[in-house]
Amino acid sequence: MLIPIDVINSLKSLPCFTEVRAISLLANGLSQTALKVTTATQVFFAKKLNEETASTEISCALLYAGLNIKDVSEQRIEQQLSPQVIYHDQHWLVTDFISGLTLTDTKLNNDRKISIALNMMAELHQFPLELAKYPIPLLIPTCSVKRLLTKPAPFLISHSCTLDKVTKSLSASINSLILDSTSSNVICHGDLNLTNILLDDGQRPWLIDFECAHVAPEEFDLAMFIAVNNIADQYITKIVAEYMSLVPGYRPNRNLLNYYILYSLYINGLWYFDNIDPLEPDNPMYALGIEQWSAFDIFTNEHAIAVPKLMSIINGGVDERR
Repeated sequence: MLIPIDVINSLKSLPCFTEVRAISLLANGLSQTALKVTTATQVFFAKKLNEETASTEISCALLYAGLNIKDVSEQRIEQQLSPQVIYHDQHWLVTDFISGLTLTDTKLNNDRKISIALNMMAELHQFPLELAKYPIPLLIPTCSVKRLLTKPAPFLISHSCTLDKVTKSLSASINSLILDSTSSNVICHGDLNLTNILLDDGQRPWLIDFECAHVAPEEFDLAMFIAVNNIADQYITKIVAEYMSLVPGYRPNRNLLNYYILYSLYINGLWYFDNIDPLEPDNPMYALGIEQWSAFDIFTNEHAIAVPKLMSIINGGVDERR
């Protein structure tokens, strides 16, 4: 895939670069354009930011790189979970380039991958909200779904009534459970896919891609981690127990976790389907969307949760195309 000339020109004009020698496109599961920029003296990672989430991503990148910009207290953060930030504006985020593999691509066994991810999550949740340079948005399920459905895939339009019922049902349950929960709000990564954790050549993990970050109970990050990595139901108890061992004061609200898992599977499927144009069953994103919504239906059955099924939408969409 060729890099558009306007993107190259925009990148070269940034004040942090001198004598750019090479620009190459990266994938690594990132939802926005991501590039490797090689200069005469250094290699950089550059990400083109989404206008709606730019402030959030910049704020988290600075915070988790250990750059405490907002002077709110004498408290200092020693951990560095993310690469050093070199430059940022409302269009670009430039950081050190981490040479290594995503956690998905390593040869580590699944238990080890999960342990590394949960350790990163636990450390991430320890950073105080007030240290962020810019406010991190509060997670409001109905608003997140509304953004995803701004330009829905054509086959979803005819099923708007079902989607509305699912959205309202999940949101009402989550909001009710939060009122009765003792879980505290933290900065959640919001997309702890194993592709968003890099393991460098020295086996040190680094966390990237904060586009989906929100303030929410810890259960949301656990739920999204389970959903986006397609972790089977029988392993959830073990994952929660391991997280509790890392955050001793944490007491999970399992009902809230269950509804956040459904919410995560729901919005993940919406995102995958919205990024297919035209809708083609052979497209890898179509398969990922099916995977998430199939898991949604299975989870509702196994936990006796009364929410409309999502695969009926897919089946209806397929029938309509015929």
